Amino acid sequence: RAEGAGGTHPETTAVAMSTALFLRRASSSAASSASTSARAPLASYIGYATAPTERLAADRPRHRHHLLLGSRGARLVATDAPAMPPMYTSTHEILRPATSASPPDGSVVMSVGLTSRAFDLIGDVRHVEQTFRHFVDIRGEIPEGVPLCMLHWEGFKRTASDELYHAQWANATGDRPLTLPFAAAVVAVNQAAIREAYKTIKADESGWIYKVRARPETMETARKLGLVMSEEQYLAMCDRQEEQEDAEASRSYP
Repeated sequence: RAEGAGGTHPETTAVAMSTALFLRRASSSAASSASTSARAPLASYIGYATAPTERLAADRPRHRHHLLLGSRGARLVATDAPAMPPMYTSTHEILRPATSASPPDGSVVMSVGLTSRAFDLIGDVRHVEQTFRHFVDIRGEIPEGVPLCMLHWEGFKRTASDELYHAQWANATGDRPLTLPFAAAVVAVNQAAIREAYKTIKADESGWIYKVRARPETMETARKLGLVMSEEQYLAMCDRQEEQEDAEASRSYP
């Protein structure tokens, strides 16, 4: 039944509402698909872990701001997408990717810090001596294995065991280089970690020291060599190391 002059036909109103609802749903689905397709190549290329374990799950943020870094600068993009899982090095650095999508130039931006296992081995970081600026190459990167900084630490070391098999400990100090098994460019420095290393540098996300940008192909090479690994692989490596330490400690008893 038609309305009077200036009125709206009921069927016309229903069609318009259905069309608007369809367009909203289609737009949402397209945005979700685009986000998924952008994340998939990077995640599969570097070999991220897909199943978190309980021991390091607390290190993983659920959401973050994305730092997208191009060849001429950086831009920060707010997002509610889940963060990518962290990666780990064979020398006990934790690499937390700063974006769940590929940056415009295809590189990977991540923060660099120490794992809990690293602190078990050295104690507390008391001072950071920055060295990376002396080794920047023509691409603006620090070559693999070259220290980004030297960490001066204080802790305790087991020196001997008495006749009752009680471990004896002594104060110890030392220097530990912070290195990466792939070439990377430093894009940010945690100034709080430089000023107050003892208070700032720790195993959680806020304790990062540097943010770096690396080319995916260099990280893939390090992964194939076992120098960059998933959480599961890293935990297995730590278990093996701890078993070896326990065996050596048993042999040191009189």
